[in-house]
Amino acid sequence: MNNNKEMLIFGFQEEEKEILDKIIKKNELPGYKIITESMGKMTLWDIIRGFKMEVFNVKLPKEKVILFNNFSDAEVEKSISELKKFFKPMPIMAVITATSIKWTFEYLLQHLMAEKSWYLKNGK
Repeated sequence: MNNNKEMLIFGFQEEEKEILDKIIKKNELPGYKIITESMGKMTLWDIIRGFKMEVFNVKLPKEKVILFNNFSDAEVEKSISELKKFFKPMPIMAVITATSIKWTFEYLLQHLMAEKSWYLKNGK
């Protein structure tokens, strides 16, 4: 099975995707797949494999999210460093793990938002 090295992005407007495209090209980083709201019930693994099982009654929070799949530590660090230059506030970012790849995007987003809220509340 193929586990592509790529970013999964959610919540970005067209002009923001253009900025991402420039960052990717300039730094020779892996590209991205777009997660749409209707894909919220899909597992990350299904999204990575290119499946489309859209569900139209999914309501996801209006957050910008970047998930790194199969990136080396150096690629993640380089990506974050470059993204910080262009995005304020920063999108939610996470590395896809062996556990989270089995989760739906909706479920992962709930966890990431809870984590973000904790960090903001605790001044981290």
